[in-house]
Amino acid sequence: TAASANCLALNEASVLGGPPYSMLQIDLLVDGELASTYSCDGLLVSTPVGSTAHNLSAGGPILHRRLQAVVVSPLSPHTLTMRPVVDRADRTFDMIVRQGHESVSAVLDGRVLAKLDEGDCLRVTKAPVTFKLIRVPGKNEYRTLRTKLGWGGNLRRK
Repeated sequence: TAASANCLALNEASVLGGPPYSMLQIDLLVDGELASTYSCDGLLVSTPVGSTAHNLSAGGPILHRRLQAVVVSPLSPHTLTMRPVVDRADRTFDMIVRQGHESVSAVLDGRVLAKLDEGDCLRVTKAPVTFKLIRVPGKNEYRTLRTKLGWGGNLRRK
């Protein structure tokens, strides 16, 4: 099993498969109860700050930065009904590898934390520490989304 470690992530924690890129089976337990078994390429638990990163690319929603929530997003799920889910941030999320291969990893904010074998678990909980976001006068979340993500832009160029 993977070694136990306490680490902090700002954006997301994920279980990801690498070469040979075969499908994974990942159980998601929320507060100790089975929520679902995902057949997918990986599973993300993203914070509001991280919701505009890997989560957004995976089809997940954008969460307001002050929202006390996370979004669980499967990567390339085998079933069309497996969609991202928003939940409270104060819960415990266990991602357990049920079926994998030699290249499954626990990844925090894009950094490989550990190799995971079948039966290994990546547990995600809310950290006891917080941080303050800097707010720039004249800027807001929607203006940032418009400029950085091109929201409301004209797709037709003249």
